Amino acid sequence: MEASMMSITADDELAIDSSITVNPAVAVVVAVEDNNQPLNGHKSGVRRDSLSDRYDNSIAIKRPKLGKPEATQSSPLPYSTSAANPLVQCKQHVTMSSSAAIPQSTQTEDMDHSNDTDSTDYSINCVNSSSDSRHPRTGVATSTTATTTAATTGAESWSDADDNNNGLESWLKTFYNWSHNERIEALDCLVSSDICEVQQIRHLLTLIEPQLQRDFISLLPKELALYVLSFLDPKDLLRAAQTCRYWRILCEDNLMWRDKCREERLLDDNEPISDLFSRRVSGGPERRRSWLTCPTPSSPPHSNSCSPKRSPSSPVCSTPPFIRSDYKIAFLRQKTIEYNWRYGVLSTEKETAATTSSATSARARLLKEILYLKGHDDHVITCLQFNPLSNLIVSGSDDNTLKVWSSESGRCLRTLTGHTGGVWSSQLSPQDIIISGSTDRTLRVWNALDGKCQHILYGHTSTVRCMALHEGQVVSGSRDATLRVWNIESGECCHVLTGHVAAVRCVQFNGKLCVSGAYDYLVKVWDVMSETCLHTLEGHTNRVYSLQFDGQHIVSGSLDTSIRVWSATSGTLKHTLIGHQSLTSGMQLRGHILVSGNADSTVKVWDINTGQCLQTLSGSNKHQSAVTCLQFNSRFVITSSDDGTVKLWDLRTGEFIRNLVSLSSGGSGGVVWRIRASNTKLVCAVGSRNGTEETKLLVLDFDVVDNKYIKYEETDSMFDMENEFDNNRDNLILL
Repeated sequence: MEASMMSITADDELAIDSSITVNPAVAVVVAVEDNNQPLNGHKSGVRRDSLSDRYDNSIAIKRPKLGKPEATQSSPLPYSTSAANPLVQCKQHVTMSSSAAIPQSTQTEDMDHSNDTDSTDYSINCVNSSSDSRHPRTGVATSTTATTTAATTGAESWSDADDNNNGLESWLKTFYNWSHNERIEALDCLVSSDICEVQQIRHLLTLIEPQLQRDFISLLPKELALYVLSFLDPKDLLRAAQTCRYWRILCEDNLMWRDKCREERLLDDNEPISDLFSRRVSGGPERRRSWLTCPTPSSPPHSNSCSPKRSPSSPVCSTPPFIRSDYKIAFLRQKTIEYNWRYGVLSTEKETAATTSSATSARARLLKEILYLKGHDDHVITCLQFNPLSNLIVSGSDDNTLKVWSSESGRCLRTLTGHTGGVWSSQLSPQDIIISGSTDRTLRVWNALDGKCQHILYGHTSTVRCMALHEGQVVSGSRDATLRVWNIESGECCHVLTGHVAAVRCVQFNGKLCVSGAYDYLVKVWDVMSETCLHTLEGHTNRVYSLQFDGQHIVSGSLDTSIRVWSATSGTLKHTLIGHQSLTSGMQLRGHILVSGNADSTVKVWDINTGQCLQTLSGSNKHQSAVTCLQFNSRFVITSSDDGTVKLWDLRTGEFIRNLVSLSSGGSGGVVWRIRASNTKLVCAVGSRNGTEETKLLVLDFDVVDNKYIKYEETDSMFDMENEFDNNRDNLILL
């Protein structure tokens, strides 16, 4: 006889909280006590309407002596029931097939008696009756009637007691009259002995386990609950937020998501968070809030379980709503942007992506079209600046002009003319003030918004080759071997720093101290206010081409192939970084991590505290020519080269990720001269010196498309996409 599932039909007013499995040798009575409602309901999927229904239901199932099926018989239970009794009057009609918990041996015996049975089903009907009995302890009169109909296949009885006694009813009455300790001892003997088989104990576990479930998060004080949730990964926090309303409120805690941002080193870059906050604040209070139809209680709404989700027709709660966590939105947005940098399909890659494998195509997301900003004819773009807050791009060229572009539309907003020589250096302030230096020996201050020249700064006697901007002051270095400090608001020259004996090639400035590198092999540290040289750093044996300065450390790169790390306060040499084979053309310093690009086509990642080389970005995918420019953040390194490519690397592992730009003329004259990157955009200045590539700017946008965020899973130390975020209502965040 095949084991089949039990079906339960219940009153509209009552719900049976557990499934019943019947052993063929004994009759079973299940008393349901819903003292503690499980978090997600009982395993059977049926849940009691309220805690007031406890002790409302019991089901008595009498199993007659094994053998041929007996006729339907009806008799009252030999013990009393009441509302206070765990074995109370049954109001359900239960229709059952043969028990799924019957041992295999018993099922085999049942097959032998299949010809003696008219049916393999039996049913138990419990109806109201006027018969009276009294509670065995209290003597309170109650009314109970149980009508039991049972049919079973024959088998040998396992106990003589079942043949000689009234069976389960008598045993239950005895068990009921026992004390608590006696019941515990009896249950211990029943379970720990050989009476119960493994299948029966396993069934007992399915009945008991749901009764022991607790929503411990809702039972804890809010502070402890948040402490527990803080140990979850971000992806698990998003899943936990879907459990119930109270969990959702806890999972929106702003401080907790700030810690998650810090753990992912998103706060190191500072840009994603500040950019997000500025957008939300500018949108006003209506845009800053995302109201939910749920309360914000100081204590859990239910002590035992999370309340179910409110139906769309339910009224909106009058209690104050909560505001979505700004850090959570920033976290999700940043993860989506990171995914776009790694896997987003650019317009030039669409045809290639169509031919890739299905696994790659599943992860591909189409990004916005690449913008091509054509200008400066066939001249070289010598300097490039980008303000991500205003979306303005400024390019300077040896055609004596500067151009202001929109990174959103790709339009050339204006062309700044006035220099009589090529523009070789420039700076762009957060207020969109442009400072340019030219071979005509002057600096000019421009307003990028209207294109007007505000000041012409005279003083240098040769080409202005480099400059550094800090707030309202700019320091310029010239081939006349001097540095000058200018006030860009008044156009006044405030200080002149003299001491180098050759052209000044690079400069750094923090508002108080100025660091300069020159062709005289020296690095000098200046006090701007007193115009005195504090330290002269000697050690390089060739021209100094690049500098980095963070207030404590000075890093200098030279044509002698070495990179030197100095103390800004004492002027002493801390480390000499050896590994490159040629001129270090560009460097960037963030914290204690230094990334250097070299004319030997390699890029290296260093720890300036230890002087150790952490990664060398090379291998089969390395650049084939000199590295012209680089930028990096806490995740990626972006490098450009004379080979006409822009490459993306993983900062932590040093692995090559992909080519972001690959010019068709690369290797035959096409060059990427400069790059500037923000959190979401990459601007590249490309061209050639032999006419094989048209001079232009490329703008690549990796921002969120249509306000859709990804549902992420952690794969290879990052969060990978499984589906679009809008497939999950609880994880969809619209800015």
